[in-house]
Amino acid sequence: MAAAAPVFFLDAIDSTNAEARRRAEAGETGPLWIAARQQTAGRGRRGREWASDSGNLFTTLLMHTDCPAAEAAQVTFVAALAVADLLDRYAPPSLVTIKWPNDV
Repeated sequence: MAAAAPVFFLDAIDSTNAEARRRAEAGETGPLWIAARQQTAGRGRRGREWASDSGNLFTTLLMHTDCPAAEAAQVTFVAALAVADLLDRYAPPSLVTIKWPNDV
């Protein structure tokens, strides 16, 4: 079994995605989880503003893959399903939903 990826955890950050991009541009390949309790400039798909209120958990996984982009994009769906499956064990299933593409 592979070792768990380290977690870089912050109370607040501009955006976990932006931090992952900065680290990737600096040569880091991961795997590394970047997590925060609050994002001050979160963004969603197509650069849209992302509501990132305190009290939620925001994460981005930085990792390098050698597969085609279409296959790599499927990782977000698999991750969302895995998290939802885990949460189903601890919360009523009606409270656990997935919003496309990967919000749990």
